[in-house]
Amino acid sequence: MLEFHYPEIKDRVWVQPILASSGGMGSEYAFGTMYIWRWTYHRQICRWNDFVLSSLGKDQHSYAVPVGNGSRKEAVEALLADAKERGIPFRMWGVTQEEIEEFESLFPGKFLFLPARNDADYIYRSSDLITLAGRKYHGKRNHLARFTRTYQWSYEEIGRARFLACMEIAQEWCRKNGSCGEDGRSEENCAVAVALHHFEELHMIGGLISIDGKPVAFSLGEEINPQCFVVHFEKALDGYDGLYPAINHEFASHALAGYEYINREEDMGIEGLRKAKLSYYPAVLLEKYVAVLREETT
Repeated sequence: MLEFHYPEIKDRVWVQPILASSGGMGSEYAFGTMYIWRWTYHRQICRWNDFVLSSLGKDQHSYAVPVGNGSRKEAVEALLADAKERGIPFRMWGVTQEEIEEFESLFPGKFLFLPARNDADYIYRSSDLITLAGRKYHGKRNHLARFTRTYQWSYEEIGRARFLACMEIAQEWCRKNGSCGEDGRSEENCAVAVALHHFEELHMIGGLISIDGKPVAFSLGEEINPQCFVVHFEKALDGYDGLYPAINHEFASHALAGYEYINREEDMGIEGLRKAKLSYYPAVLLEKYVAVLREETT
């Protein structure tokens, strides 16, 4: 069997270069995604030749698409063999439309590909989010103008001195939106805390907006590759009209102009979140599929 382990900070040295060189723009191509959510999704990794292999899930075990240099066919065969040895059904998550064609060529008729629309990544041109040019962004520009007129606000780059402020925003948002457990914690807040605790080691960057001196919104993410940046978290407190458009725009303008694309991750099937993400007109809706063996579905 393959020897998977939960990712450690030291793994970034070998994992991130492989992920970045692949050219993939999905959020799973950032090491930080693997690391900050490792306990929530039971994400484990394994080095196989020059590939990063990854498994997800505790009760419903699945694999991620192999990423690396060399024979993709042999890498998938290694995962198939691992599933057989473990006595579990084979499931491979995160297959893109382009990869469906590749796997159909490598393994004709072997897999069924099941759509996972809720996992699709919303990827935008950075220039669109920064300039908000054209008629389609007219409403966004109006929101920003009204925000600017209404509040005394400031933007700053997140540094260690502002980590506590970001956690307080995340915790207040969690309480107001009913997503905290009885102990006041949430899996997302735990991931935020991990990202902040290892901020420099994970090469995170972020931005913070304050109104009348009070921190009220932050955005936080990391580079996937030199062309694409992923925003992991964006939180804004209630009661400030236009605050979400403001933190979105300010972070992109101040920190992300050097990237061609900005990945703002999935909508998880939440109707309001889907509507909000679509309202910014993604350049790419990166839909993903789950590959299963035909023989295991009949």
